[in-house]
Amino acid sequence: QPRPEAVVLRLHKAHGSIVTAWLQSSLPVKEAMLCDLVERPAAWGHLALEPWGLRLSLMPFRVLSILLVHSH
Repeated sequence: QPRPEAVVLRLHKAHGSIVTAWLQSSLPVKEAMLCDLVERPAAWGHLALEPWGLRLSLMPFRVLSILLVHSH
């Protein structure tokens, strides 16, 4: 079901190596988690919010779905 306090990001890496990236947002994010393609949070998928953003590992040719929950 829709979550008005959340934004879903879908990231795709189109080349053949694993990279680390930092995601920063101007939204007041209070929680970040991995989710599936129908936006259900993964039970093991909570991501650590660091002062400079989210540290992500991007695998080649895969879609990474992230649910960002922000405060109102």
